[in-house]
Amino acid sequence: MSKFFITLLTVLCLTGCTGFSTTATKQEVLLAKMEKAVDPEGIAHSWKTIIIKMQLKIPMQQLKMSVTGLYKFPDKSKVVAVMPGILTETQVFNGRQAWKETAGLGIQMKTGIQLAFAEFECRKTNPALKMTEIYEKITLDPDLYQIGEFSCHKLICTLPAELNVAPTQLFVDNKEFLIRSSIENQLTDMGVVPVTLIFSDYKIVNGIKTAMLVNMNMMGIKMIGKLLSVKVNEKIADSEFQLPKDK
Repeated sequence: MSKFFITLLTVLCLTGCTGFSTTATKQEVLLAKMEKAVDPEGIAHSWKTIIIKMQLKIPMQQLKMSVTGLYKFPDKSKVVAVMPGILTETQVFNGRQAWKETAGLGIQMKTGIQLAFAEFECRKTNPALKMTEIYEKITLDPDLYQIGEFSCHKLICTLPAELNVAPTQLFVDNKEFLIRSSIENQLTDMGVVPVTLIFSDYKIVNGIKTAMLVNMNMMGIKMIGKLLSVKVNEKIADSEFQLPKDK
């Protein structure tokens, strides 16, 4: 479940224009307005590392999890999820290898589609990349959709072919140009499953407009993620992303 944290980071790396004419132009203008809304000063490209702490609650099961994410761009990520008294799970991608380590159960290397997903999720968090550098194809749906109180555009984002999953749907409000919801497919221990996310409580964090709350629904299981802190350009040793030598 710790990988749900990565979705929250999507708002950090999404990537300001006049009237619309053709569909392609509408799409380009929308992407530019999204970039300007999230990163008004254009500083995200200067981010070399991010350390994020968040809390994840699962009300149905009365569970609470603390999640810490370490990101060293362009290709290193480490997410540690701690559920007090139950388990600690660490997911790492170091640019070449990916693995999951569960306390008391050891390390499970990721290969094939698991490795491909780990690489994509790491790439998705890189604030230096635009959406067009992350997704294979982006299409703007001509209709507007109501997400809560917001009237939203829908972007259909095609993931790399090797992931073999349906496109991600992003719903972007037509006034502030912020992501209000997304529907995407996540790789879990149960296989690839659809996840619906609702983003809210946007605030400026280190110069970037960020959703402080995300409500998630995976196969009827509801979760609430709360962003607690973000540290930018802190030193992170490469050793954090090294596979233990005895493994």
